[in-house]
Amino acid sequence: MEIFLRRILNNSENESGFTIVELLVVFGVIMLLTTGFIFYNRASERQLILFKEQVKIVGVLNKVKSLAIATYGETTVPCGYGVHFEAPNKIIIFKEIPAQADDLACLSVDGVYTAANLAEKQEEILLDKTIKFKELQLRDILFIPPNPLVIIDADFSKIEALIKIETLNGESERIIKVINSGQITIQ
Repeated sequence: MEIFLRRILNNSENESGFTIVELLVVFGVIMLLTTGFIFYNRASERQLILFKEQVKIVGVLNKVKSLAIATYGETTVPCGYGVHFEAPNKIIIFKEIPAQADDLACLSVDGVYTAANLAEKQEEILLDKTIKFKELQLRDILFIPPNPLVIIDADFSKIEALIKIETLNGESERIIKVINSGQITIQ
């Protein structure tokens, strides 16, 4: 037993720990890997936010289309429901109301969101502050029941609308496409 203790004591005196240089190299490698991970994580976070906001816009469009199809339960049936887009990142859900109160056939609708008519505004949605609309080529998409008929910017001849969103720094973009038959796709 005594020989065993001597060996342990002698070995511990002769062995040395890590040198300062070795510790600095290990510390430097760990810091380099951590920094790379943090920057990678930030970039992927922006991508996830962009995808989340794209899905939010598609959800809003589907909600409005659904509202246009199922207009029961209201005392006055609106002429349609629509989505209004405002730069940099605002979406407004609106109810299309005829300009003349006695117009039950909806012949006097303008097909666009009218900010002056407070009864039209249903809900306001803001996208994440790190996302904005890119090249906003449209202002309004209106769904008219019962099909629903889709009118883009009060123009019956428009076949499709592209809604482009991007990160503030312009690194990434996503596209939502709405066609006049009511189909909503993402790209």
